[in-house]
Amino acid sequence: MLAPIKHLLGKYRIVLASGSPRRQELVKMLGLNAELCPSTFEENLNLEDFKEFSDYIEATALGKAEEVFSRLSASGDSKDLIVIAADTMVTLGKEIYGKPKDPADAFRMLTNYPYRTIFFIRLVCLAPRIAYLAGVVLKHANGIRKFTDTADVYFGDLLPEQIQSYVDTGHPLDKAGAYGVQGPGGALIHRIDGDFYCVMGLPLHRLCCELNKLFLEDLSS
Repeated sequence: MLAPIKHLLGKYRIVLASGSPRRQELVKMLGLNAELCPSTFEENLNLEDFKEFSDYIEATALGKAEEVFSRLSASGDSKDLIVIAADTMVTLGKEIYGKPKDPADAFRMLTNYPYRTIFFIRLVCLAPRIAYLAGVVLKHANGIRKFTDTADVYFGDLLPEQIQSYVDTGHPLDKAGAYGVQGPGGALIHRIDGDFYCVMGLPLHRLCCELNKLFLEDLSS
């Protein structure tokens, strides 16, 4: 996916505005040697100020990107600096599911997912669906690129014992929506509609498309 710009990548300092080793590994899968630099941006935006969930997470990702870009630019040349920032959100209907407060809260969230009736391909199915939204911002000297990608996750029919067993692993306690597709949580899902890596927090296909546009359009002018 990055073949058209492979000869250009080594000329830029690429920084991931995050402290997540998982996101760093995803970026490395693309052949990018990205540094980790956690943002100090205070994530306290008021959701009610935004019309759409996507606007909210893009604004949060933008705040992270601009803070890191500004901080790193102050100590060096920003011309060859590209900052990638991302933010994720889990929703079920109009409700947002953040990180669980404790194991009991994680159990509550997970028990909400099964047995939800949804319409899919003209059929009424007993299939739970939660939506993962990933907002991504690419900040560079010439401006920014931002986008939101969405993936729908359908859970299988889960018994209380199965949910409790997953909660007891500790895996869901630090994850939005009390669920992570990597690890034991992967066995809970029936299917995913969308980019698998969106559920992991960084939609790789769309990121590659935007990186190609960035290098071939924004930075070539």
